[in-house]
Parts: sequence; structure tokens; C-alpha cells
Amino acid sequence: MEARSLRSSIAFYLLLVATGPIFAASHRTENFIVTAPNRQQAVQVAEAAERFRRDLSLEWLERELPRWPEPCPIRVDVDPRKGAGGATSFSFQNQQPFGWEMNIQGSFERIMDSVLPHEVTHTIFATHFGGPLPRWADEGACTTVEHASERQKQEGWLIQFIQEQRGIPFNQMFAMTEYPNDILPLYAQGYSVARYLIAQGGKPKFVRFVGEGMSTNNWNIAVQKHYGYDRLGDLQLEWQDWLVRGQSVSDIRRDDSNDSDVVLASATIPERRAQPRARGERPVIEGQESDPFETRAASLASSDGWYARQVNSKPTQTNLDSGSKKQPTASRLPPTRTARIDRSRQARTVTPPTRSRGQGSSSSDDSGWTSLSIRSQRDSSLLR
Repeated sequence: MEARSLRSSIAFYLLLVATGPIFAASHRTENFIVTAPNRQQAVQVAEAAERFRRDLSLEWLERELPRWPEPCPIRVDVDPRKGAGGATSFSFQNQQPFGWEMNIQGSFERIMDSVLPHEVTHTIFATHFGGPLPRWADEGACTTVEHASERQKQEGWLIQFIQEQRGIPFNQMFAMTEYPNDILPLYAQGYSVARYLIAQGGKPKFVRFVGEGMSTNNWNIAVQKHYGYDRLGDLQLEWQDWLVRGQSVSDIRRDDSNDSDVVLASATIPERRAQPRARGERPVIEGQESDPFETRAASLASSDGWYARQVNSKPTQTNLDSGSKKQPTASRLPPTRTARIDRSRQARTVTPPTRSRGQGSSSSDDSGWTSLSIRSQRDSSLLR
């Protein structure tokens, strides 16, 4: 009987080893409790998380965050066979986040230089704003702190998404409080727009801009006040021209007359760290080409897609041979990052939906600039 029980215990242990990660060690710091496969990794992740929390707070907010009332648990699944990804959940009560829970996975290198800083940046924004950001701003800004190799992937995929008419008009993107069905273009375009704006005045200016847009719910006024554009449509057109010119930071105009923090572009998007995507939900993309942007940028200006229609206001249809190029696919649905807001005891959940691809169309909105419906099966009326 004892032998049978021992065999059953061994079999159960082997099943756990085969089917899931083993978290064997923990390490606690002032703001984090990290559980990882071994003590060395737990210590490294915990110390890096504290360092990112301090350094990135200074970059974005120009101040350090106070100590959280409760530490943020981080579960680390180190497995090079898994795509790098992460998810962070938390709730809000009286504009204060609580109930942190962070899960990160991938190779240890990608965890340390991309996933962890991205996720920690989400916690910084949650603490500063006291509520969920627009999806593009949250995910886009958090992607800017990732390793250069991860950011370059987003730049490359963005060109492909636009050529496929999967670009998101700014009047829709800036209003998104939920993830669209076609989620990957949101990440790529959100990152590009955040990068474009940050280069025009730095991270603190970007934070102030987002804060004003959230508080007033008038992004036209916010973009005029902080960046000098008359409206979102003008920002969109200049951003598209910048994409055609090659996405070079040195090719971005800077207008600091309407804001106080003057930061050189070279200092705002540093090629720092082999460590700074803390995507609250970080899609894992397979099939990435080695240099995707270089092969696509040259054709953007002459394409029959989104850019051409925005400039010429002609609702043409792009005919792409989708079978001729490798498509980015999500290898798995990322874990849910939930941001519950305790307002009148009514909770709100931010959840990425199952991704799907539908059809796109062209139309002109009431502001006079051409817009596109999102190429997904989600009804545009749900984007509020």
C-alpha cells in the first residue's frame, strides 16, 4: 500500500513537471514579491523590478512613486520555448490601485529586457493616473521601454497592417477604452504614435497630454495645447508622412512652445538597457522577419492603402496578395489584465477579445478628414 502511494506521488510530481512551470523560490523587496524557478532568478527579477519602478517613474513622471501599501506579486515562468509575454491585473478604489498580480514568461533575457519593464510601466501609469488609460496610450507607451529588437518588430508590422487597411483612424483609436478584436494593429500603431509624440517633447509631456485628454475627453484641445496640432486629423496626417519618410526620430518636428519640458529627441527614446513590454496583455507574435520594416517602408507612399486614402480622400480598395507574405499571428491569447474601477460599486473590466479579421471600408467623419473602419468583426459603435 505504501509503495503504491509512493508511486502515485512520484507520478503526480512528474506530471506537474511535464505540464507546467515549477516555482521553487521567492524573494521579496519593498514593492514586489517574486516567485521564480530558482532563487537567483527570483532575486534578479525582484531587484530589476524595483530598479525599473524607480528609473521609469523618474523618466515618465519626474518623481519616484511612494511605496505601495501592498507588494505586487510576480510569477516568473522562464521557458525559452514560450513566446515572451506578460499580464498584470489590479483594481482601483478611490483612484488607488490594489490587488496587484503580475505573470511574465519567456526566455530570461526577454523577460528582463522587455516583458518586465513593460509590465512595471503599466503599474506606474495605474498608480499615477488612478484609472485605466486609453488602450493605445497604455500599450503604446509601455512598448517604448522594451528592447530595440522588440520595438523594431512593431515598426515593421505597422507598415504591413496599414497596407492591409488595418490601420485605426485616430478619432477611433483615441476613444478606445477596450481592446478591439483586431488587437495587433492597436499595439503597433499605439507604439508608433506614442514614440512620435514622445520625440516632440519627452515622456513627462506625453504623460501630461494623456492626462488632459482623459480628464477633458477632448483630444483635439489636448493635442493643440501640448503639441500645436489643430486637431487629431492634422496629427494623423503628419504622423503618416513621417512613416513614409522612414520613421526616423531625427525627422520629427519638435514644438515645445506650448509645454514646459524641453527634451532632445535623442534623449527621449534612448537605445538604453538591454532591459527596458509590459503589455498588460502582451501578444506573442510568431513568424517575425529579420528586418520587416526595411522591405515595406518604401512601398507605403505608393500603396493603394490607408495612407493614400488619407491624403487623397479617395476611398480606393487595396488589393493585397495575402498569401504572398508572412502574416503576424498570435501564438496564444495573452492572459487578461483586469482593471476594475470601484465607482459607485460598479466594476469595469479591461479585457482583450479574441482576435479576428473582417473587412475595412473608407468613410469621411464629421470633422472633415477621411477615416477607415477597423478591419475586424467588431461593430464600430462599440468603440466609445
